[in-house]
Amino acid sequence: MNPVSNGGASESIFDLDYASWGIRSTLVVAGFVFYLGVFVVCHQLSSSLNATYRSLVAREKVFWDLAATRAVFGVQSTAAGLWALLGDPVLHADKARGQQNWCWFHITTATGFFFFENVAVHLSNLAFRTFDLFLAVHHLFAFLGFLGCSVSLQAGHYLAMTTLLLEMSTPFTCISWMLLKVSVSCENKHNKSLLPLGRAGLILCFGSSTSG
Repeated sequence: MNPVSNGGASESIFDLDYASWGIRSTLVVAGFVFYLGVFVVCHQLSSSLNATYRSLVAREKVFWDLAATRAVFGVQSTAAGLWALLGDPVLHADKARGQQNWCWFHITTATGFFFFENVAVHLSNLAFRTFDLFLAVHHLFAFLGFLGCSVSLQAGHYLAMTTLLLEMSTPFTCISWMLLKVSVSCENKHNKSLLPLGRAGLILCFGSSTSG
């Protein structure tokens, strides 16, 4: 990661006019579209390549795709948060008001992700007739917090960027859930393959007595 301060002369992919609301809103939309794309691609690939995924009920398929999407965001958040915490001298020099171009990029795209999360959760609730109040409030607060940082030109970036470190465990928990589903699926298939052998054993052991 190559952070560039607002007054820096060097160029990077983060050097945009973040004072423009058009630029910031475009990045928010880009974050939403990117993570929606991750969700859709995960569904397509899993449907084509993963037998476990095809055996899941619709609700679990949605959760599987969301888990993969959250894992990708968790990687982005961890990398950005660690750089803000350990590597960026500008943010450390002024933790209250310090801003960086690369932080603008991550804050706006994270806002897009949290908007995607809210849309996905509420559409899932409508489709499967479920509702988790605490989960809904959690996603709403995350979206509103980062939206506020995206809107405000005065807010410092250190707190927002280190807050992303709360997503550090997300890739591991999501991948663990997916591996658990694969493990359960393999175990069920193994048990089904052993069932005919068990029946044959019962016939051999008790066949003569039961027939009489």
